[in-house]
Amino acid sequence: MNNALTDDTRLAMRGAFASAALFVALIVVFSAAGAKGPPTGVFLLMGGVLGVFSHLVLLPVVAALPAPAWARATGYAWITIDVMLNVGTVNGADVGLVAALRLGGHVSAATWMALAAWHMPGLVRGIGIPLAALLLIHAFASPWLPAWAIFIPFFLLPVWLALVGRYLLSRP
Repeated sequence: MNNALTDDTRLAMRGAFASAALFVALIVVFSAAGAKGPPTGVFLLMGGVLGVFSHLVLLPVVAALPAPAWARATGYAWITIDVMLNVGTVNGADVGLVAALRLGGHVSAATWMALAAWHMPGLVRGIGIPLAALLLIHAFASPWLPAWAIFIPFFLLPVWLALVGRYLLSRP
């Protein structure tokens, strides 16, 4: 590990890698649940808890990435919205309503991701901008898209977060 990393950058790097791993765990949980129909019971609990922590560990990442302050605010808004919705899911909130509200939070996520990626080099930019575009398109076109369409950005997110962690590791 780069010894020149500040404590904040090190925390953000670890947060990016942790979030990538937690989102992979979410993919596994949703895939296992999907084989049995819509998630219920333990799958909702596991998904909700994983969802909360996969977002909370991103707080230092949002702070560390190069983006305008107002764009970072949209990143924090996304985290807040998704944490609230995941806690609501654990506590029995209507899954359909939660899913619709989550799409609104993805507009904030797409805004932050696009602007953070725009200010970064290489694959972090090359994957981050299309990821943001896919989230934004899905947020507005969800009623007309097949249910599996969300899995494209869902699979790209951990890849992008791992690249963000690598970028943060290499910062001077």
